[in-house]
Amino acid sequence: MSQFIIATHSYLADGYKHSIKFFNSEVKNIHFINAYTEEQNNFVEQVEQILSEFKDEQVTILTDLPGGSVNKESTGLIKKYNCNVISGINLSLVLELVLSFDEVLTDETIRAAVEQARSQIVFMNDLLKGDDL
Repeated sequence: MSQFIIATHSYLADGYKHSIKFFNSEVKNIHFINAYTEEQNNFVEQVEQILSEFKDEQVTILTDLPGGSVNKESTGLIKKYNCNVISGINLSLVLELVLSFDEVLTDETIRAAVEQARSQIVFMNDLLKGDDL
């Protein structure tokens, strides 16, 4: 089974946790890390603990900001733990990936999910041009 780590600055990971549980309360293969908070002192240590625990499974780390410290630290673990890192996440991407259940994610599957998520970002005013707003 694929494992997922949602790692974000502050408490954004908790928001993803609550949203995912809203859509499927049975999901158990997701781990949430609220980085750089008063409760969380060593982000890398926490990620490595999860990666070590699931070293025989596919692990994908989902981070909030491509240029942020959470992503930089996570990306530094790719070679050591043979994990995937996806940054700049949004809820549609997270749901598509984590609700794949027992499916092992291929690079192609991940790329397709990322492209699909990109298409979900829409400036609605432009979409509705010509319609009465």
